[in-house]
Amino acid sequence: MKLVFSDLDGTLLDHDSYSFEAARPALDLLKARGIPLILASSKTEAEMRPIADAIGISHPMIVENGAGVVGLGAGSGSTDLHSSSPYSHLRSFLRELPKELGACFEGFGDLDVARVSQETGLPLPAAERARQRHFSEPGRFTGTEAQREAFIGLLDAQGYTAVQGGRFFTLMPKTSKAERMGQVIAHYRQETSEPVRTVALGDAPNDLAMLEAADCGIIIANPAHAPLPVTPRERQGFILRSLQTGPEGWNIMIHQLVATGFL
Repeated sequence: MKLVFSDLDGTLLDHDSYSFEAARPALDLLKARGIPLILASSKTEAEMRPIADAIGISHPMIVENGAGVVGLGAGSGSTDLHSSSPYSHLRSFLRELPKELGACFEGFGDLDVARVSQETGLPLPAAERARQRHFSEPGRFTGTEAQREAFIGLLDAQGYTAVQGGRFFTLMPKTSKAERMGQVIAHYRQETSEPVRTVALGDAPNDLAMLEAADCGIIIANPAHAPLPVTPRERQGFILRSLQTGPEGWNIMIHQLVATGFL
């Protein structure tokens, strides 16, 4: 059995237009060959579902930068592999913080859709989908370094972590796209006696562990940021790089793997 995991922005989606149409031939090829495509993104399920519908797939998805995975359970919509919602736990954690520490963090759950739109630059409908969170809480931390350390310490004690991105300080479970990929693979292994072969495609540092964990990782060129570093697995031939960017590069690399018999 073969599985393909893919990041969205800058990988399957064009960096500027957010279109995947240049990859449509490869997407159709995967569908014709019965190869599941598992989307893996920092986006929420509400943001990703319309993209999956437009592609024409209904496979599991790794959401919120690996904070959660949806679609693994029979008939489930938003199913995390923990016992209950990490998002509700995170919001409870924030409410129970000492007042002076809690005042240092403002998350999406504290903002109305207009403020989320203002903070992210997203139009209102997209901002509303970005607010529909199940597993992680982006926001801004405005306290001192000592307060930040205290905040992270309390967060860690609850089994969560904080990741500083380019714009937001995001609270999430101690999981990653790579770990969630492993859980999705385990799910499919229950359905087949065949060996499972995996391909992962991504363009950014937060994709690298997922690319390293796959049988074949594909780095999609993205001139919007510095190239990903060369790792030992790339030197050994397990990670390839596209020359073309975004969905055009995605399309070419998938066709190349099919032509060589890897997919």
